[in-house]
Amino acid sequence: MFSTLVPHIKERLYKHHELYSGQCKAEYWEENLCYALNRAGFGSDWTADFNHKVGVDQITDNGVRISNKGGNVDKDLLTISGSRLTKHKTIGDKLDFLSDKKEDYVFCLATEKKDWDKGNKTYYFIVVDSNVLDYHKQEWSEMIGQRGASANKLTGWQCFSEGYHAKIMKSMSDQLWTTIKLDFCNEIHDIIIG
Repeated sequence: MFSTLVPHIKERLYKHHELYSGQCKAEYWEENLCYALNRAGFGSDWTADFNHKVGVDQITDNGVRISNKGGNVDKDLLTISGSRLTKHKTIGDKLDFLSDKKEDYVFCLATEKKDWDKGNKTYYFIVVDSNVLDYHKQEWSEMIGQRGASANKLTGWQCFSEGYHAKIMKSMSDQLWTTIKLDFCNEIHDIIIG
């Protein structure tokens, strides 16, 4: 469905690497995706004001809400970070917040560390339907520290589902981390830049 974006994303990644040796991330990824969405006819409301709605980085002309993410691919898994959830005090509050879907799709521009360590600029454009990430429907368990200052203390929560494993890490402002099986993603496109 979104494969028509790939040539435009690739075009912009080539330009990015004419200027920068580092990976395309954050606002650069948002702007490059905006360009690709516009070129492919989807449209985008993204502007360079660094001010977007919670969970949504851009919306297409047809109202498709997109969250842009970086990500890390390792074997058959994609890991992405999510919201910091400290203002939601209990695990129930955190899951209530996560149940209110702000985005329709997560568009990841992921990399694989071993590729980049070898000097290979390979990206993976991965599309995830946000309905797959049904955090609020999962059974969450407490994670208890095993050693050091966190021994026997609550360090976060985790859940396991058929398609993903998620953690909320107290040491990282209750940030959500999700590791998704690649075969649960909607689309995966390799983009090799030189």
